Amino acid sequence: MQPAIETGTLTYQPILRWAGSKKTILPKLERHLPEKYDRYIELFAGSACLFFKVSPKEAIIADSNKQLVDFYRTFSKKPSLVYELFEAIPRSPEAYYEARTRFRTEKTPEQRAALFLYLNRNCFNGIYRTNLAGHFNVPFSNSRVAGYPSRSTFMAAANFLKSANIVCEDFEKICRKNIRPDDFFYMDPPYYVPNKRVFKEYSGKPFGEDDFLRLSKLLSFIDEKKAKFMLSYPDCILSREVAKRWASSRIPVKRIIGGTQKSRSGKYELIIKNY
Repeated sequence: MQPAIETGTLTYQPILRWAGSKKTILPKLERHLPEKYDRYIELFAGSACLFFKVSPKEAIIADSNKQLVDFYRTFSKKPSLVYELFEAIPRSPEAYYEARTRFRTEKTPEQRAALFLYLNRNCFNGIYRTNLAGHFNVPFSNSRVAGYPSRSTFMAAANFLKSANIVCEDFEKICRKNIRPDDFFYMDPPYYVPNKRVFKEYSGKPFGEDDFLRLSKLLSFIDEKKAKFMLSYPDCILSREVAKRWASSRIPVKRIIGGTQKSRSGKYELIIKNY
């Protein structure tokens, strides 16, 4: 059984930007991790920043976004080639929109992975959104885009991904098919908050109320199977109802999706767990 955090081990950085990423509150999440577990499973991967921070010895990284999963699989297999193709694309609005158009029809896995990485690192707020035809349509970001991490950072993260089983499937199916006693499930799903406009288009299919209710029932299933879970979700009427059944904490977070400074601050999340 592995400890949640191994002091002195190498830590990795996430490769992608992602809307709703927990990168800014990792220290708070770390304080809520279980002391021990056998296997780490993340059902809504996104940028998988907690996975990279914890650096588990055995893991399943899952998401229903096929483009995201295809990227992780390809980059973990051929990181040098993908990085070289990615780095060769100029960082400009003209190059961005050309890359976005190419991404719609590109078939070569390495080229697609490079384009996905490029679009992700240069799009507005790390959002993944598609139009009705299924084409990525997020605009170029003219501001608030950080410089690229070093090549060595990308390579280290890509190589570490090789240790994980990367899966593309619905979160409930993945859990029910793979669960073992002493697994640790971390869940940071797209947000569905009743009566509020919250960005939630991460994979082309919005995460809705039915999905949240399925997730709520899944927590009981995980607990019955003697596994552990930690769920992070906005403090709202739905999450408060779920929190009544489990241990929970309320933490402040800073959103990056809102269009105004007021919409980016003063928010809270609930950390819900069964240990």
